[in-house]
Amino acid sequence: MSLDSFIKSNRINKIYSYQEVRDGNRIEFGWGEASHLDLNDSIVISYPSRSKKVSEEDKVWSAKEGRSAASLTDYRSYFKSITSQSPENFIKKWDSIDLLESFWKNNSKLYRDGEGQFLLSLANLIVNGSKFISFGRIYRKIEPELDK
Repeated sequence: MSLDSFIKSNRINKIYSYQEVRDGNRIEFGWGEASHLDLNDSIVISYPSRSKKVSEEDKVWSAKEGRSAASLTDYRSYFKSITSQSPENFIKKWDSIDLLESFWKNNSKLYRDGEGQFLLSLANLIVNGSKFISFGRIYRKIEPELDK
């Protein structure tokens, strides 16, 4: 499968990659738009949720974002940077969502209610392929069909 046919068949609007930028002794990290996606890797697709529980702000942002894709490797790198742990260790460490939310609230300047649950769900997606919905988005892992 070519990248163009993958994008078309999955109705992808944007491709992202994990990026790091060194600023002196600091490393800033996050997501940037990309033009390439490694179809030899698992892919995480994210798209708007139609749940009535989604806040209006999240609904508007998610609709504008559309359907996006990034490699599972990029999600793993992002997860490691944001938590300083592998997804596997994160799942083992945080068996209580209440403790996780409390910890994250006290240690993140940009904390948002539900962020601990998002991270635990993301870890489970990376490790186990478990689809989840958070902040107005559905996240799921797929395996691209490669040309034989």
